Amino acid sequence: MGDGYELRVTVGLNQNPKKWDLQFNYLTTTNADTIEAFLDARAADGASFTWTPPDTTTSYKWVCDSWQKEIPYPNRVNITASFRQVFET
Repeated sequence: MGDGYELRVTVGLNQNPKKWDLQFNYLTTTNADTIEAFLDARAADGASFTWTPPDTTTSYKWVCDSWQKEIPYPNRVNITASFRQVFET
């Protein structure tokens, strides 16, 4: 809703949103830049994205509120990201 506010409802459908803490390890610089550009673009306009969690066949809507980039070795990048499920109409 802007300015750090969000609409939260405790009655009705969608009472248990999921959260995934993901790690993308030992990526090439090119692949890491692609992931970070994707996350940056959605963070800039607040857009959600569709993602299918591992071991499931159903995709859901998600936002990524935070991520970190680490360079443990030359030409290798680790990205950790937190995906939070959202419900949109």
